[in-house]
Amino acid sequence: MAACAPAFVNRPLSVSFPRFFLFLFFLSTAAVAPAVAQEPAVVTGLVTDPSGGVLPGATVEAVRGLRVLAAATTGVDGRYRLDLPPGGGQRVAVRLSGFAPAGAPVTAGAVDAGTVTLDFRLDLAPLRDTVVVTASRTPERRASVTESHAVFAAEDVQRLGSHSVADVLRQVPGFSVQSTGREGAIASVFARGGESDYNQVLIDGVRMSADGGAYDFSRIAAGEIDRVEVVRGAQSALYGSDAIGSVIQIFTKRGSPDRGPRLTGSIEGGSFGTSRGDLRLLGGARRRFDYQLGVAHRSTDGAFQDRLPEPDRFDQQVIDGSAGAVLGDHTRLRSGFRYSSARANSVGPITYVPGDTGTGYDTDALTWHLDLDQRLGSRVDHEFTTSWFRAGRRSDDAVADPRHVVRAVLEGRPGALYPAGPRLVRLLDQAAFDRLAADPGGLAAGQFLALSGPYSGYDYPFTFETQLRRPAARYQINATWMDRQVLSAGYDYYRETNALDEAQRIANHSWFAQQQFAVADAWFVTGGARVDDNAHYGRTVNPKLSAGGYPLPVRSGTLSSVKVAANLGRGIKNPTFSQLYGSQWVDGDLSLQPEQAVTADVGAELTFADQRWLARATWFRNDYTEQIAYAPSLGGGGDGVADYLNIDGSRATGLEIELGLRRPIGGLTASAAYALVDTEVVSNVSTSEQFQSGQPLLRRPRHSGHVRLDYTRGRAGLHLNLQLAGDRHDSAFLGLQRAADGRTVDITVNPGYALLTLGGQVRVHDDLTLFARVDNAMNAVYDSALGYPGLPRAVVAGGRFTLGD
Repeated sequence: MAACAPAFVNRPLSVSFPRFFLFLFFLSTAAVAPAVAQEPAVVTGLVTDPSGGVLPGATVEAVRGLRVLAAATTGVDGRYRLDLPPGGGQRVAVRLSGFAPAGAPVTAGAVDAGTVTLDFRLDLAPLRDTVVVTASRTPERRASVTESHAVFAAEDVQRLGSHSVADVLRQVPGFSVQSTGREGAIASVFARGGESDYNQVLIDGVRMSADGGAYDFSRIAAGEIDRVEVVRGAQSALYGSDAIGSVIQIFTKRGSPDRGPRLTGSIEGGSFGTSRGDLRLLGGARRRFDYQLGVAHRSTDGAFQDRLPEPDRFDQQVIDGSAGAVLGDHTRLRSGFRYSSARANSVGPITYVPGDTGTGYDTDALTWHLDLDQRLGSRVDHEFTTSWFRAGRRSDDAVADPRHVVRAVLEGRPGALYPAGPRLVRLLDQAAFDRLAADPGGLAAGQFLALSGPYSGYDYPFTFETQLRRPAARYQINATWMDRQVLSAGYDYYRETNALDEAQRIANHSWFAQQQFAVADAWFVTGGARVDDNAHYGRTVNPKLSAGGYPLPVRSGTLSSVKVAANLGRGIKNPTFSQLYGSQWVDGDLSLQPEQAVTADVGAELTFADQRWLARATWFRNDYTEQIAYAPSLGGGGDGVADYLNIDGSRATGLEIELGLRRPIGGLTASAAYALVDTEVVSNVSTSEQFQSGQPLLRRPRHSGHVRLDYTRGRAGLHLNLQLAGDRHDSAFLGLQRAADGRTVDITVNPGYALLTLGGQVRVHDDLTLFARVDNAMNAVYDSALGYPGLPRAVVAGGRFTLGD
């Protein structure tokens, strides 16, 4: 596809769109007619379940537009009372966990009468039927979401003992999370066999992925997280580039408009000089305004000081804040910011070589967003968002360390398909290597000697720095017709610039539409498409179709529900600036096309014994094409310098199985998951044996899973989390050669591991909880990525507190 003309970047729309959409918003705000003042009214009623039993503890709210006018909780008799302020257009909404929400308007005639009686019968709904926004970019009940998704609340993060969002994502079936060392080292997510840059990451709606989709998941501290939503499969129909394998959205903490100011926080410390903490002020006023301001800190000395020539310190500081207000009854304004700064080293694959000295891996990121959403009536609402993202990353090496030669005993067949390829038996010093070279009789059958080749093991000083800027704006309008059918449409714009080279600039304009159908509140279909018009890659169209529902709706009984779902989508990932513009080591190519994927999945979810037990199974297939490959030996430009080019790519298929005890038995809840992920290289231009056709993709275990047990009794709780990862195809990238004949070989098999985390907590006061945790309790020795040892056993302890309302 031919690239668009450069003038496309400078067309007037890319300059005037913020003012244009703000004008639309304020115009529409002025057009909303004020309600005629009415006398106050009292609303009373009874809330029951399908059998007629009363439901205490249900939340009942009177709402006008976006504003909550009054709220109450049903008593032990299931009854409630609301005192409504003057004005028409109210609606009473009722919600209770485990039941479908219900609501009814308060008619003008009823308000005139002064007293209104509204009784509600709540139907059963799936447990934990929370509201999800990432799957369709509109709020919807989790029960109606047909996309493959996972949701983690702040309580889940605490029970898991997570250090960062990377630890949370290890619980998602089909996700492989690999790290290059201690806390704060680079953490990558491979979703359902996709590449590590196939995830679009958002924090409070702001896209955080770098140009080309890369993201380091170690740099979001657990203390910042209020909620994580994950949607698997291609989602470019709504999110555009990078949403080729998943969308991961992190929501930070915010205040409550119906609570006064309070101070919350946590502090913990433990092994390897590790300390973590956060402190934040939250609150609200008059059910119209909320605010939050917080700070978080993490630091560690690392776990391998006895193996390193210099300290391996990691420090991160984060400050974030947000505020929201309801203006009138129909318009809501929210703004927020987040700044993160982290400093660390990059010591290299210390399983095989001494740590690199003089290195640095520093990042900083600043985001800001402003959101306006407004109800134009009972059936139409729209929203406008503008945001700013600035990210800097600097990797450097100031010291040229002496060359280090790796000598090892390997076994397996060089060039063979995994798992028959070479694996490490043991490392050798020079004396042991020389003895075995002189007398190979000490080697077992199938074993051979290998050592670093003549062009490997050298350390060169370098500096690599990026400064990404991304202003963005988005408009979406939603219209509800025939009660439950929602039509959404909108426009999305962003511009990416490398601040270190103003010639590196990309503008993207997108238009999207989506229709959500609901039939009898039991069957759901969502279809949509997005058209991206990019300054470099031209126009792409990405559709998506999701469908599913309940052959057996939620009910009481041995088999209490059956839900089925299927999804089909197309995704894209744009090239990086370095792939487009090149560097001193590789030629850039402005004709590169976005990488593409077609993903499909089919699944079923069953609950048993009144939803106490859950079983879920999902089959998926992902086909990746136009993948961008590094071709070091082609020199297609005739200059002998390496090139990038699009190739056919790879594929992945798999099965995800989840089991859970969701309603406690004697205080015990449990969950387990297993994923089978088969990946395969379809074609490549690399001469490395790790990337030949038929090989699995690197760092994606074929078998993985987890088991979680949580036991609560009174004010105390115990938690067990067992994380499992099977053997996987990998590469040590050591440049080894077989000693016998000089053939290029490498270590290609990374053994599996099991990590056990044990934790406990006790609530010593309503506002103070103390906890302790043992990470890697069995002290497993393993490499997350080949050459990068995982953390040994660590003990931490601390507390969480709340002061104020």
